[in-house]
Amino acid sequence: MPAHTGIATFTDTIYAISAALPATYDAAGYGSTAMAYTTIAKVQSFMAYGSKRAVNKFSPIAGAVEKVKGQADYGDGDLVVGDMPNDAGQILLKAADVSPNHYSLKITYSDGEVHYLDVIVAGWMMSAAKEGDVMTRTATLGICKAPVVVAAA
Repeated sequence: MPAHTGIATFTDTIYAISAALPATYDAAGYGSTAMAYTTIAKVQSFMAYGSKRAVNKFSPIAGAVEKVKGQADYGDGDLVVGDMPNDAGQILLKAADVSPNHYSLKITYSDGEVHYLDVIVAGWMMSAAKEGDVMTRTATLGICKAPVVVAAA
């Protein structure tokens, strides 16, 4: 997996979504001109993602506990945005919530590195209200395939 050559920040990261799925789940498929991505406005925070596996344990009557790795889980969590009902990216997130289909997510970091994710959207909720708080929406995402990372050019 390509990596940054120095530390990087999330400042100026662009999040975009597509209802289209790539022909192949690799850099060429996600980067194809057939893929049209819509930028999601006012992203406040994004979940952690990557490969995480359960540690499965077997306890024999005699001997030490044995451990093996389980299947990869690429993550699930929240994408929080400032509520903008007329934003095309947020409209697509809302539509994805009621759809059983997978969507493609493109994350472009300020240094030019791009991460592509195959996701399902399993929630679209308005934030809780308190005086003075900004209205936000939370999209609950599940990542279904290994992230595809394309190094900055």
